[in-house]
Amino acid sequence: MIGDALTFFQTQLNSYIKLKTGGQKEESVQFPEIQLPKELNMQSNAVTALLVNLEEERVFRSGAAYASNLADGTTTASPPNLCLNFHLMFIANFKDYVESLRILSLVIKFFRSYRRFDQQKFPSLGTDIAQLSTELVNLSFMEQGELWRALEMPCSPSALYKVRMLVFQDTELDEIETGQQLGTIETITSQL
Repeated sequence: MIGDALTFFQTQLNSYIKLKTGGQKEESVQFPEIQLPKELNMQSNAVTALLVNLEEERVFRSGAAYASNLADGTTTASPPNLCLNFHLMFIANFKDYVESLRILSLVIKFFRSYRRFDQQKFPSLGTDIAQLSTELVNLSFMEQGELWRALEMPCSPSALYKVRMLVFQDTELDEIETGQQLGTIETITSQL
């Protein structure tokens, strides 16, 4: 599902940039190439889309298991959905610095124009993803420096977006035959 979301943004941004540049820039948004052991190579003359963080959305987290219905009509406890946000960085890597800024500006304009992505407006979003929303993340100079050091990359023109929210649920788990359920567990504490 994470890959589907990233590929969706790549496709949409490539179409937008191609439209805004009159067809001059095709396939401008790329993913980095990973070289072992851990080196990331950014594409030359392109915007590199890089997933830099995943985090659980705790506001929507339920601590209790919920009931789900199995195919045979019985009910069982299932784990709650897992809601994730992710941070997606777009790094402009063009030989011409001004061109880097121009294409990065188009990325920012795209996310300014489209802050919410849902199935109705974007049927290519995928069936597992109901909707996504984006917001530009403001980092202090110190946080930016820490991020670039962690990535072991030179500082380049970039924009960081927080994307909300992927909802992971295991619908196939409901159909799996489960073993015998445990009985009641009783905890006895001694009283002094």
